Amino acid sequence: MKKVSVEAYLEKIEEIYQEQPAYRTGGDGSGGTCDCIGMCRGALARAGATGVRNMRGTNTAARSGALVNLREIRDASGLQVGDVVLKVRDKDDKNMPLPDRYRKGGSGYSRKWGETNWTHIGTVTRVHPLEITHMTSPHPQKDTSLGRWSWAAELPWVEYEKKTRPDDPDGGQEDRDVENAVVWAASGGTVKLRASNKPGTAGYGLYDDIPVGTGAEVLEHGEMWCRVNIGRRKGWYMMTEYLLFDGAQVEPGEDPEDGPDAEPAADPETVEITLTMTRQEAQLLIRLADNLGWKLAQAAGGVG
Repeated sequence: MKKVSVEAYLEKIEEIYQEQPAYRTGGDGSGGTCDCIGMCRGALARAGATGVRNMRGTNTAARSGALVNLREIRDASGLQVGDVVLKVRDKDDKNMPLPDRYRKGGSGYSRKWGETNWTHIGTVTRVHPLEITHMTSPHPQKDTSLGRWSWAAELPWVEYEKKTRPDDPDGGQEDRDVENAVVWAASGGTVKLRASNKPGTAGYGLYDDIPVGTGAEVLEHGEMWCRVNIGRRKGWYMMTEYLLFDGAQVEPGEDPEDGPDAEPAADPETVEITLTMTRQEAQLLIRLADNLGWKLAQAAGGVG
């Protein structure tokens, strides 16, 4: 696989835009026709990228790994030039319904993404002011506001060496500052890592339970939510109160209260359970407890 620079990719996106091809499903800017994902595919090809795969359909690209760091967005603050942005529709939209193969029970169904229906894709060609270049009917156009663009991702064939600072009025490129943190909850259990931080959206219902003590790379540090990388989950969201940042200390009595995203763990010191069992079952339980490092206290009445 050969990657290309952001500049080369954007130059070819602009080239296709200037040619003003007519919309046709399957087109990539050659022959005077193009579709939305074909604009991305065609620009990559013109720029010299090789090994481009699974870029024939937005739902296919999103589910196959052709789009990396795929995430829901609330605003344009986390975008960089060269990112792709996506629109979604209801799975039963009358004009662009989710294909059956991506629905539950279909051959392409993904538990990770459920029945999210991505229907359109464009490229961020400027950040300040915002500009999104995309192929629509009858010809390509440029959007200057986020509107219904609600997801973002990166292309694995583009070199994203530096990130755009949201507060840079010239849209210049600066290295991204990354904080390190540790997942923390007073419960000592797990904390939810969500695909989106917007309740009621499909991404909010997609989550992993992350054990307390897991390290996190913090990409964006907000008052309520942080966008983080944890393991294979890139750009997902965790509530800020459940992250302990480098240099921070938690004093006795000052543990953050458990909220809706924290799952409690059992008290490691004492767990009282009353069981009725045969002597043979009790001996088996004691051996199992020994192997796990548990301490069992036998009630006065004995067991069995």
